[in-house]
Amino acid sequence: MDLLDYILAHPLFPARRLPSLFADFRHLKDSNPDGYEANITAWKKALTQAVREGGPRYWKGAVKRVDDESPSKAGGADGIDDVLIIHSSKKLQDSLTSREWGKPLGLSAVIEELVAKRAFIPVDTFLNQKFSLYKDSNWRIIKYGTSMLGWMFRDSFIHEYYQSIMSWRRDGELPEIDFVILENVEEAAKILRSRVNKARKAGMSMSSEKFNAVFTLAMLKELYCNDPFGVPDAEGVDLDKMTSNTPSLSDSDFRILIRYLTRDSQQATVDGNIIKFKETSEILTLITEEDKAVAELRHMIMILSNRIASQHLQAITSRRKAAEYVSERPSTDHLRSLARNELKKAKLAESTVKKSIEYRLQMETLLENIEHAHSNLEMSKIMESSLPVLEQLNKRIGGIEKVSDIVDRLREQREETEEIGRAIFDVSAGDVDDNEIVDEFDRLLQEETRKAEESKLEKPEVTGDDLAVMLSKTTLDEVPSLEPMRKAFTKQTIPEGL
Repeated sequence: MDLLDYILAHPLFPARRLPSLFADFRHLKDSNPDGYEANITAWKKALTQAVREGGPRYWKGAVKRVDDESPSKAGGADGIDDVLIIHSSKKLQDSLTSREWGKPLGLSAVIEELVAKRAFIPVDTFLNQKFSLYKDSNWRIIKYGTSMLGWMFRDSFIHEYYQSIMSWRRDGELPEIDFVILENVEEAAKILRSRVNKARKAGMSMSSEKFNAVFTLAMLKELYCNDPFGVPDAEGVDLDKMTSNTPSLSDSDFRILIRYLTRDSQQATVDGNIIKFKETSEILTLITEEDKAVAELRHMIMILSNRIASQHLQAITSRRKAAEYVSERPSTDHLRSLARNELKKAKLAESTVKKSIEYRLQMETLLENIEHAHSNLEMSKIMESSLPVLEQLNKRIGGIEKVSDIVDRLREQREETEEIGRAIFDVSAGDVDDNEIVDEFDRLLQEETRKAEESKLEKPEVTGDDLAVMLSKTTLDEVPSLEPMRKAFTKQTIPEGL
């Protein structure tokens, strides 16, 4: 699928809207603002998503490329398509030209409006800007006639882009400019931050959680920057599950992402090749020598782990090949030589694995010692900061002598209180006459006996004469008939026909 097929298959490009989307719709800005804005939005979303999914592979051949010496040039110098940068050029316009609908005449208006809304930002401007794009007061609002850019970077870039835009509008072609797609940068930064946070929470101790926020730039890119728009997880991305169509951050994208994290979202600090992320409640702090040492150790452990896995696979593969050569019953020196070479490769790989494991163990031990030392340092700081508080409280108490005096006085008062209670009890307590208790019990017993006799008088017993009178008053209609029961019993016991 090329870029044109991707755009035509986009939900915002239905067949009924294609004539308007590919036409020069600049005049709609005054006559039909809603239609104009709808066309701008459709092109923005389609182009943004195409680039996010690795769009530059649809239109190879962008003029400008990125290298270390020239940070103002964009492109995938590392052989990976950019997913945060759109390359505006004649090639982009040509790749969107349809036989049926012709050239997208409104595309220049789309780029112009998106730059005006700060959705697309020139790569040079983005990388060289010193202050946050969200807070910088140096962004100047400049208008050059109708439907011109609503903003432009001050002084050093104004004239360059003004001339580019003027020639672009005269020729009806897109300018040779590379733009950072801010929406893609924000999304990639959000997912990267989520992955780093989950990795931090996976730490077993306070110190390891802290150190899990420090990386070398190479380590950060390898762990968390493949499939930058995929589902965020704690383990990064499984490279074995990635397909050729899975986008990754190019070197250009990575530099832009780091610039955004450190300047615009202020989620991290960079010093050389070391990056340190902050916690939600933290403020940005400088990278210390301790952070640098930890980052380098973690990077080395990662390199050794990758080497161990690679060499282990190499050893397995070589032994399998050697077994295959042997299974062919080598009768020639050539097959025997191949089998011996594969065994030698396996032995060398196994030896490398053993040494790498030892080195990794040393690195892990050193890192663990640093973490323990850091924990002890934090504990020492807490104890030291608590000492003045404890001293102040002890001063307010007055020392051990004052406490002992208070305890003695409390003991004396408690004993005096107990003596007063005993005295009050002795005064209130009196002798009890046993005869009065016996008389009270006899009265209660007589009362219960009288109540029982009265209860018997209220419910007279039924005698034989009374029963006879009750039966004489009963009629036959009140007695239930037994005939239905007799018939049912007869039917069950005597078979039919007898």
